Amino acid sequence: MKNWLSTLAGFCSLLFVFSACEKDETRATLTPSNAPTLSLSNSSVTLVQANESQTALTYTWTPISSFAWSNVEHPYDPAVTYDLQIDLQGNDFASAVAVPAGSGPTTRLRVDSLNAALNSLGLSEGVATPLEVRLRASYAANAPIYSGALPLTASAYKVCLPPNTDRWSIIGPAGVDWNTDVPLVYDCATETYKLTRALNAGEFKFRKNSDWGVNFGSDSPRNGDGTGPLNANGANISVATSGTYTITFDLNTNTYTLSN
Repeated sequence: MKNWLSTLAGFCSLLFVFSACEKDETRATLTPSNAPTLSLSNSSVTLVQANESQTALTYTWTPISSFAWSNVEHPYDPAVTYDLQIDLQGNDFASAVAVPAGSGPTTRLRVDSLNAALNSLGLSEGVATPLEVRLRASYAANAPIYSGALPLTASAYKVCLPPNTDRWSIIGPAGVDWNTDVPLVYDCATETYKLTRALNAGEFKFRKNSDWGVNFGSDSPRNGDGTGPLNANGANISVATSGTYTITFDLNTNTYTLSN
């Protein structure tokens, strides 16, 4: 009898412990006040390596404003990280590539950064491809929440490298001044160095590796299409009026082109 009573008492004690554990399992919950929103500067972009340092797209977004806690004694605001998810249209972001979105409220994607993401998705070079983009907000151990998806049509390029490690640039007040180099970017398709940017009315020259040891100017006037001969240590090249120009520097034909 005594053993039976002892067993019963132990069983009751276990029931009490399990009952207490069930009460302790009431979980804290964390609820965001809103889902993030996302808007896009334009819905179509063609990426060119010559413009790799320029802004391809600008996203404007609103973050989560606040959080509400329940069943917690000491509430706090969790850290939130935001990124842009990019995937092929209709893939439901199953193979999405993530690009950090920073702290907002705008995210400027450089041409080279966006192109790297598109290459990860396997886009064919130069083919306009329908995509979707959304903002993901990740916080604590909770499942992330998302903005609505936005359409984007983009074409990518395959990254190519110049034939050697030489760096070419323009220098002069047409760019900035005689102390500041503005880098040119190698274009594999044309095997030339290029730059598209706003230029001042003024003069410039080409030089290698930010040094005057190797520099090019032009001792002859340009042709009607803006193409002129290059001369080692030649005269300064003039830009008559300020504006946005494309400069092409061609060492294969020893010519340059200035067009707008």
